Amino acid sequence: MNPSTSTYDSPFSSNSGKNTPDTGKCQICFQPAHGKHFGVESCRACAAFYRRVFVTHKQHFKCREGNKKCAPDVYGRLVFLFPKHNYPDHSRWSCKRCRTKRCFDLGMKPDNIQYNRDHFFCSEDFSNQVTRKSDTIVRAPSLPEFTSFVDLSALLESRNRLLSDKSQNFFDDLSVSNPLQKLAYGLKEVRKQQISNNIPITKCIGMKESLEFWKSEVERTCIWLSYFDEFQNLSMEDKIHITTCMWIIFTRVERSAMTAELRRASKCQHKDFAFTTYSLINTEALKWDFEWLSHFPSDQMNTFLGTTQMILCEPLTNCMMDVQPTDEELCYILCDLCFYFLGNKMGGEMLEKLEQFQKVLADNLHQYYTQRGSRYSHRLGQILKISQQYKALMEEKRKIRVLGHVFNAFRANWSHTDLFIYEPFH
Repeated sequence: MNPSTSTYDSPFSSNSGKNTPDTGKCQICFQPAHGKHFGVESCRACAAFYRRVFVTHKQHFKCREGNKKCAPDVYGRLVFLFPKHNYPDHSRWSCKRCRTKRCFDLGMKPDNIQYNRDHFFCSEDFSNQVTRKSDTIVRAPSLPEFTSFVDLSALLESRNRLLSDKSQNFFDDLSVSNPLQKLAYGLKEVRKQQISNNIPITKCIGMKESLEFWKSEVERTCIWLSYFDEFQNLSMEDKIHITTCMWIIFTRVERSAMTAELRRASKCQHKDFAFTTYSLINTEALKWDFEWLSHFPSDQMNTFLGTTQMILCEPLTNCMMDVQPTDEELCYILCDLCFYFLGNKMGGEMLEKLEQFQKVLADNLHQYYTQRGSRYSHRLGQILKISQQYKALMEEKRKIRVLGHVFNAFRANWSHTDLFIYEPFH
């Protein structure tokens, strides 16, 4: 998740032995540091800047000078190696592009959040106020470092095996020719395992059920993407990046769409959700077991994860009920959400590749509508509602999840954290 790279190697980059800030100084701007933020000794201003860049997905700025060589001096003042303008000595680092690059060069990562990190002193009265507020949520003077060990090795081995398979898919339908049609065909294939009658009910979800669910959804995502020839031609590294982003989006959007289909066909109750291809969960009766994830009681975890309806994206399912997307429309939504998000996160060559994929699929969607004689603008407006609903839900989830990190609620020890880099529980 690095910003666009440059051939220029700043004299202030992390691999340079010169101009290394003194201990106690922010490694980004060389002002006084306030502890480690995102894994790097930094001041609160630079930590807040990085947080804004990551949360808002805005990692692609134009260099203020255009030469990608601006940096602060050891006093935190703005410096340009080849300045076009004269800036006052007291000017702070205002080039967002170069400041962002330095954050990533130094190894700032969103999963490097560290708690109790600020080296500052507060009054006893203020400290007591914070303690009282914290005590309303948890009263535990000492907590274990981890609540459990979550081994994702088998899941990742299965993912890598599927992604390494470059065998071509065969299509029974001769009308399947373009990438969007192939993805829609692949969606039908991975949905063939869906039980539609007398579907069993899962009454409790704990670590075992979660691991089985994640493995199944990652595998289904890999198989579905294998029907996209452009994806199959990518390097293994690029495939892993896309799959890591896509499987979470695929899980939420596809399961919500399937739930909507089952409800419309009266195959399940209004409060039921298609948890897996072989089981339902009742959103009102479901029990969560979060002992493996947190030291907080399971009945308090809705504070940090949201209600069951929020976790299962119930508003998205309701939107699916109204819009009733076709397989082609659903595949386009899935790819558009993933490619836009990941492209802006990673930038560089990945951004260019994903923008090209988006263009191809957009052309396919245009062809799909014109051949069907559909009300083009009307349907585009309808599927846009799904994308907007998804983005609104993710923003709500992000706000709730931040509280969990503030109180260090997620305490599982993960064998591999990169699987959830876009949905951190660590």
